[in-house]
Amino acid sequence: MTSPTDDHSDRHADKFNDPRAEFTRRGILLGVGVVLFGIGGAALSIWARRTRLEQSTQFWGPEVIEAFQLAAEIHLISQPDQPASKVEPLRLTGMPGLGHLRHLLLDDRSYVWDSVREEPIRSRLNKSSCMTLWFSDPEAKRFPDAKVIIDLDQGWIGKQDGNQQVRLAERFRNALPAFLKRIADFEPLRVEMREKKRAEDQ
Repeated sequence: MTSPTDDHSDRHADKFNDPRAEFTRRGILLGVGVVLFGIGGAALSIWARRTRLEQSTQFWGPEVIEAFQLAAEIHLISQPDQPASKVEPLRLTGMPGLGHLRHLLLDDRSYVWDSVREEPIRSRLNKSSCMTLWFSDPEAKRFPDAKVIIDLDQGWIGKQDGNQQVRLAERFRNALPAFLKRIADFEPLRVEMREKKRAEDQ
């Protein structure tokens, strides 16, 4: 008497023992090719997504690049044309979206490099609506503070104390100003609500 397992094995034995079923060199090479193609595609995808820093490092300088990467504190100054004593910076540290902001500022593809001008970005403060991003590392002090001015109207950006400006790529020209404006409008309300809740809990 045979078991169901034996019957199952017997029914398919001819497939495994068929002398015509053999691994040809062509088949092996084809299989290897498919695997290598998959590995190559994955590597290409990773390469395409990784941050490119060659031109951005040349424009910003290594210290500002380090600030973008490592800043423990990030603040937004919504009215950089006003005296510092009259404007309280908004603390962005820990807010959602900062990882994308850092990547945008670091990546070569975020800018139109043919647009670089030998003109301080400060010259736009009285011509356009601008905001400043302030990157700092108050505890470890691994780099000097870095302040970057963004022209919200036309998408120009540069170091506050620098002599050059560059235009953001078209896809970020509206996205970055919109992100900063939302923060500037919402963050004071969030702080006010947090303080109100704290007062109620006491």
